[in-house]
Amino acid sequence: MTAGSAFRPSHFDIAPAIGGPGGDFGFPGSTAFGGGSSVLTGGAGLGQEYLLSDSGALTAAHSASGHGGGAAGGSTSSTHSTPAPTSVGSAGGLRIDLIWDSSVAKAPAGFMQAIIAAAQEYSSMFSTNEQINIDVGYGEIAGTALASGALGESENYGYLVSYSTAVHDLEAAGDPASDFTASNEPSTGQVFVSSAEAKALGIVSANSTATDGYIGFSSQYPMDLATSGGVPSGDYDLMSIAEHEISEVMGRIGMEGASMSGVKTYTPLDLFNYASPGKLELSANGGYFSNNDGAANLGWYNDAAVNGGDIADWASSVLDNSYDAFTSPGSLDPVTGNDLLEVAALGYKLSPAGIANA
Repeated sequence: MTAGSAFRPSHFDIAPAIGGPGGDFGFPGSTAFGGGSSVLTGGAGLGQEYLLSDSGALTAAHSASGHGGGAAGGSTSSTHSTPAPTSVGSAGGLRIDLIWDSSVAKAPAGFMQAIIAAAQEYSSMFSTNEQINIDVGYGEIAGTALASGALGESENYGYLVSYSTAVHDLEAAGDPASDFTASNEPSTGQVFVSSAEAKALGIVSANSTATDGYIGFSSQYPMDLATSGGVPSGDYDLMSIAEHEISEVMGRIGMEGASMSGVKTYTPLDLFNYASPGKLELSANGGYFSNNDGAANLGWYNDAAVNGGDIADWASSVLDNSYDAFTSPGSLDPVTGNDLLEVAALGYKLSPAGIANA
């Protein structure tokens, strides 16, 4: 997410921040939410494991299992010990395991509580029976410094599957109003599914304890650590930034045909980004979210080709929203009903509370 001039989430603006597909961007003078790199992980029957870098480069990973452990993120001592992991959610529902890097030991009081509150938002609004394991860093992500201008960043492990597999699983688990009959369905492409979303779709074990993704938050910008009430005029809303980044680990990312090993690659969310009724956008030029084949416009996407920022984030016309591409100090950016519908379209089941708020 990027900080800056009256925009919002996954990247905030405050300095030029440029990333690859699903990465974070920002305008000059703004701060962006960082999207970071994604790992395409080959599990049983899924083939070679890959790493998708922030620049969009695809490289083979060294290990095909385990997804690696948490990042060191800094030294520890008797006065700065690494916090124990925090589990959010209940058995049989959506559980999020927050694995704190040692860097978090040096975060200000209230930092962990804001991240936990963001995770609780999702565990209460969705009932999918799975465990999502997220490594959390302060001032770093997976042991690497955040990009300049980034308020938050995310990285995802994930899998490359065929278009037909992705659509079959989305139809089985997602919104039945979508029938994937756009005139330009990318049926010859491949689809990158984040590890967390793959659990929701039944592609991998829902209870795996391997790390599904990483999120990191800036130690350079002033953050409001409160979990309720307004945001002071000079601060950024940490809970909203965390909600933004967690949703990216859950699969709220876009690639819109980026070439991976010579094959056009998409994400499940790209299949809900429309240019007009019955026609997908399939580009970084914006479009709008619809869960009924383009008939209803539930929010305009950021025109990343013009503005920078993530192609899967909302345009600045979607005001005061955690999933906006950019934000500004003093802005309170909650998760809204249309945000919940967007995540539900990815295969997550809304809980009774989620249905009431969507």
